[in-house]
Amino acid sequence: MIKLKTKIDDVKDSNLVFLAEKNTDLKALSWLKLWKKVLDKIKESLLKNENKVLDFFVWSENIDKLYVYCYSQKSKKDINDFLWSELPKLPENLTFLTNNDKNINILLNNCLLSRYKFQEYKSEKKEDKIYFIVNDNNKKDLKKRLSTIENIILARDLGSKPSNDLYPETFAQIIKKTKFKNTKVKIFDSKKIEKLWLGLLHNVWKWSSKKPYMVIMERIVDKKLPTIWLVWKGITFDTWWIQVKPWDHMYEMKGDMCWAAATFATMKDLDDKDLNVNIIACVVLAENHISWEAYKPSDIVKSYSWKTIDIIHTDAEWRLVLADWISYISDKYNLDKVISVATLTWACMMALWFRYAWIMWSDDELINKFLDYSKNNVEKYNRLPYDDYFIEKTKSDIADLENLNRWVYAWSTMWAAFLSNFLLNWEKYTHLDIAWTALNSLEPYSYVNKWMTGFWVDSLSTILKNLK
Repeated sequence: MIKLKTKIDDVKDSNLVFLAEKNTDLKALSWLKLWKKVLDKIKESLLKNENKVLDFFVWSENIDKLYVYCYSQKSKKDINDFLWSELPKLPENLTFLTNNDKNINILLNNCLLSRYKFQEYKSEKKEDKIYFIVNDNNKKDLKKRLSTIENIILARDLGSKPSNDLYPETFAQIIKKTKFKNTKVKIFDSKKIEKLWLGLLHNVWKWSSKKPYMVIMERIVDKKLPTIWLVWKGITFDTWWIQVKPWDHMYEMKGDMCWAAATFATMKDLDDKDLNVNIIACVVLAENHISWEAYKPSDIVKSYSWKTIDIIHTDAEWRLVLADWISYISDKYNLDKVISVATLTWACMMALWFRYAWIMWSDDELINKFLDYSKNNVEKYNRLPYDDYFIEKTKSDIADLENLNRWVYAWSTMWAAFLSNFLLNWEKYTHLDIAWTALNSLEPYSYVNKWMTGFWVDSLSTILKNLK
């Protein structure tokens, strides 16, 4: 729970958190009438240019304890890194007071996102009671930022849900029940999918007891404006089929749909925002299970575009479901840009670890916006080169294409190359591999938590809101 307050008098029995960077910031605490010894101790820490957390008991009917976060811009540590390492240690009842308006979003990000916990299945839940003291100048901007943070948390929550509760049908129903103001939702069930001849998707899900769904979310601002299409996979559990995943990696595979969760959360965030582009977002929802009737390595399957694909590896399922959907949307809509997202390629993790996502392909203008964004924000991107060589290497000796080239180890680039074969009208194309930035199984950093992070909601929402 978070509430915005304009007066400290509206808060009772809370703990005050104050960020200080210089002595003059302490004027904001004059109402507390702190002892001189307390003020001197804070000033001493600020004078030393050290990052430090000081805490004091306060005898006030509003505040029980004061936590002063002394931060020096001369230190090598980023302010986000400083806050995330300390804020999770605080109790549940908190009131935040900023030293200046420019830091209020930083505090909001960290107090909500670095302290995030998935508790839906806990018998006993601990809820944060958080207040922010704001003025009329920053209240409106803070509400906008709070809306984005809530959608990042939505993506984290959905990604953390187990597959026995969140499977294609239940995920589609969550989107259907969402009260969008300006976004139109279309849902295709398994019967519709079969009628559309989406053969790749059909082969991925067949023989699972959980039937597939596809969801289109349309935010049409003006038909005269450019249209951008976002496509993500939503594999609610991924076993790898016959080429079964090792047991120690199987647990994480409930998160193979967190990219679809991020797309849904992004569309929720953009639903009531002023935009200069039209956005069509699609999530392909399926489950892949081990089955004696499931498709096999060496099978050849036909796509919506009528191109045939030689199945080299059954874990390349997302390439198949996205390929069909790319062709279908390219066929049915007049698109200016296509953004596809892939995930969990080991190549990306080995090169960039858990901190950066890869971005590549032909839309230089859009790619540069992601790169510029990552210079000063927590979500980071790095660009990969590409050329027609990789597209040539997606061809098969016995079919039109193969879903994995066993001898070209530039896997992230190869996946983008494979998908580019299914753009029917040569739309401007951007491919992202957000891999382990979205499913962070290593450690928290900045305000990014461990496990499902909601990565991409923040950067994509910001970029699309400012795109012209």
